[in-house]
Amino acid sequence: MASPTSRDAAVDYKGLGHKQAQPETRTSRKWYLVGAGLALMGVVGVTAKAAHSGGALFSSSATRGGAIQETQTWEELPGIDKVIRKAQSLKQDKPLRNLQDLFYDSQPEELPWIRTECVIDTVQAAAYLGQAVVFLYKAIDYDGLECPNNSPVGCAASVAGFITSISWIASYLSFAANACGQAVNNGALCAGDFTALMANFGEIATVGAAARADCDFGKNALQILTRTETISPPWKEFVPAGASPAVDKALKIKGHKDQQRNRDYDIVQCAVDVTNSASYIVRVILQIRAAGSACADPKSCAVGIMNIISSFAWISQFTALAVSDCQVGADQKALCTADISDMVAALTNGPAAGIASTSDCADL
Repeated sequence: MASPTSRDAAVDYKGLGHKQAQPETRTSRKWYLVGAGLALMGVVGVTAKAAHSGGALFSSSATRGGAIQETQTWEELPGIDKVIRKAQSLKQDKPLRNLQDLFYDSQPEELPWIRTECVIDTVQAAAYLGQAVVFLYKAIDYDGLECPNNSPVGCAASVAGFITSISWIASYLSFAANACGQAVNNGALCAGDFTALMANFGEIATVGAAARADCDFGKNALQILTRTETISPPWKEFVPAGASPAVDKALKIKGHKDQQRNRDYDIVQCAVDVTNSASYIVRVILQIRAAGSACADPKSCAVGIMNIISSFAWISQFTALAVSDCQVGADQKALCTADISDMVAALTNGPAAGIASTSDCADL
């Protein structure tokens, strides 16, 4: 049995322990409540902030939407005056093109002239095709002009003439593609300009080869070009010297056929000369009319004037060539006149084609 003193001591000890644990429990609960309160205040603050921002955004959108709805015309839009001033300060690199001007049907007064140019381009392309065939024949099987065994001057003139004719065919077909269409074709015009430039260089080469003989009046130009008295067919050396009269007769018949065939090609060249001369007469009329309205622009005016000069020079050239080609035997004075006229035409039309290409090829 425990003594009262020890029991009381034990009771006091337990009571002391109980009294010491109770303040610790109250403190934990206190901090827990403080933390929960702070968390709740944070949630409430975030919710209030979001609600305020959403309300402000909605209010701003509503205000802007109301302002736009209240605007009846574009002049009343906010800040439109600054946009207008900015647009007015911009500078155009080149004037705006009226798309209606690109279509020929929108210019009924110009349409007949454009179609006339279409016909002339087509006719001259066909004429230069015939001329190319003639020059090709001369370079292959024309006595005195055949390459490479005959006259070097005649061979050079024939080859250069063939290349030049092909270039003119390409040029006039390109121009016809523009004039015969329904609207302006810048690609065709650009191609026509560049092939015309090539053709003019070919004209200069052809004249350079032929003028040496054609304009040397101290000698026989036909003899220099053909040298028929010294040039014989390659197969003739295989004919025995004492051949029978039948062989001589056959040779004469063959020579006559060759001369007749050469004459037939000369007649074709004569027809080509007349066709080109008449075509350039019509073309120069079109060019004079076009230059009258284009001289407001210095560059277009220069191109028009040079084209007119070159067309008159080509009229002179093909008229002189017709005089020589349409008769039996060459006319040296006519050939020299044709060479000089062709040189003038090429030296004026070449720069005109180059200048025209700067505008015709600009939009490609």
